[in-house]
Amino acid sequence: MGTAARDRDDSGRPRSTRPRDALGRPLPYGSEGVARIPDDLELSADETLVYAQDLLDRGQAFSAHEVLEAAWKNGPEHERALWQGLAQLAVGITHVQRGNRTGAAALLRRASGRLALVGRPAPYGVDVVRLADVAATLADDIDEAADIAPARLRIHLRASVRQTATREVYRNSWLTLREDEIVRPDGSPGVYAVVDKTTYALVIPYDPDQNRFHLVEQFRYPLGLRRWEFPQGTAPEQIDLDPIALAHRELREETGLHAERMERLGQLDVAAGMSSQRGWVFLATGLTEGEHEREPEEQDMHSGWFSRGELDRMIRDGEITDAQSLAALTLLALRQGYA
Repeated sequence: MGTAARDRDDSGRPRSTRPRDALGRPLPYGSEGVARIPDDLELSADETLVYAQDLLDRGQAFSAHEVLEAAWKNGPEHERALWQGLAQLAVGITHVQRGNRTGAAALLRRASGRLALVGRPAPYGVDVVRLADVAATLADDIDEAADIAPARLRIHLRASVRQTATREVYRNSWLTLREDEIVRPDGSPGVYAVVDKTTYALVIPYDPDQNRFHLVEQFRYPLGLRRWEFPQGTAPEQIDLDPIALAHRELREETGLHAERMERLGQLDVAAGMSSQRGWVFLATGLTEGEHEREPEEQDMHSGWFSRGELDRMIRDGEITDAQSLAALTLLALRQGYA
């Protein structure tokens, strides 16, 4: 029995000529698909990033993945983590676009892990820190069955302000202060001081039956004032701690409360002009009382329940001024539909 002749390249390897759509899905023979990316594509790093960005901007993440994959396979060994991570990010976005959420989450987590291995500053001005965070955040939201707006898939591979060098100025157990040498979009040089802190969790303990909230009050040394706010904190000794686990820990330590349900409401930036720190906001319900486990610096902390009316009054009167707590209430308002 004879076999049909297959289209082959110059080296004799079989070549697929079946057209594909913009998401890389095969179309019937004879259909008009998007242009295929050559298997032997050879571009400089800069050309690769420009080409891939153009494809991403046009919603063709699968084709962008093929361009980045060519750089991964053809580039130097010491850049493999960079190009592999970018290719996995692009194909992860492709799976989001296709509706394959399980595959998307797995690929996005791999992308985040690979990009985290790239040295700083990253080659070619690639914004690896932000891209790793974007990939991880998308994966988390997919796991939480959140809707992914198309705008969140329009990623930018390079930062508009590029880091060219960095030095550590100060470090302790809670934060690092670094000074970066940068190049602005117009090409002019500059310096930027950045405070790096680990991701935090903020918890809104809520009793829906009585429409009341649990707050903590503590002395905030930099302000020299006592302030009411929602329980929140970091785990610098466990930087890989899952945000939900961190939220449960902070709630238990500061209030003694245990939550049956911990729902993620969204993410906040602390002080984007000076710090890289970001945080997750959670709504805790199904609460039971217990003993708090406060750290030494939290021994003067107080906590208590407040009705919605009392909470609103405290905000109006300036008793609650913590920016993260106020922003968290906005996320809750959106969740409850009365913003």
